[in-house]
Amino acid sequence: MAKRFYENEENDIKTDAWLTTYGDTITLLMCFFVIFFSVSEVNLALFEDLKNGFKNDVMNTETKSPIAMLSEKLDSIYDNPTDDDPDVKVDLEKRGIHIRLSSSDLFKSGDAKLSRAGSVTIDDITLQLLDIVGAYHLTCDIEGHTDDTPINSYRFPSNWELSASRAANVLRQMIASGMPPMQCEAIGFADIRPLIEPFDSTGALVPGARSANRRVEILIRY
Repeated sequence: MAKRFYENEENDIKTDAWLTTYGDTITLLMCFFVIFFSVSEVNLALFEDLKNGFKNDVMNTETKSPIAMLSEKLDSIYDNPTDDDPDVKVDLEKRGIHIRLSSSDLFKSGDAKLSRAGSVTIDDITLQLLDIVGAYHLTCDIEGHTDDTPINSYRFPSNWELSASRAANVLRQMIASGMPPMQCEAIGFADIRPLIEPFDSTGALVPGARSANRRVEILIRY
């Protein structure tokens, strides 16, 4: 019994020996931080400035959607056109951003080939869209629209072919300017989605309606 008691006591001593080393380590760490703090100089004014600056940044930062950011960017560019600038309308709608271009600024009458000035306009718009559309993988729909005046030529048997061809050519120009092809779609609507009904209730032609309806729209959406 005496031998067993002695062994247990020896084991207890060995088991508790680490506490001494642990206590010495904690004491040394405490001394280190006391010395470190005593020789350091706390700049309270700088600390308050940093705290208030961080608080203001967090409280005042508004999280804007990519669509909203792009809309603001385009508005700042196209809101105040000069007489020589193309007619570019930018509207933030429920589906996304509508960029509306008059066909007369892009094509000759009855044709779907982009004019030189039209190509420059599309290149410029694409340049403004690229960073946000590419970064956030937004979709770019190009829609072709005509007026209600019928067309019947070898190339364009109807307004469906004309509107689709115009949308496709704008799409090709945008892709050539760097727009990711997988994020683009083109479609022609002929005259079925007029901005302005061409005739009033009396059957009279509404002035300016047909020219307004001949257009290309670029829709930026999620």
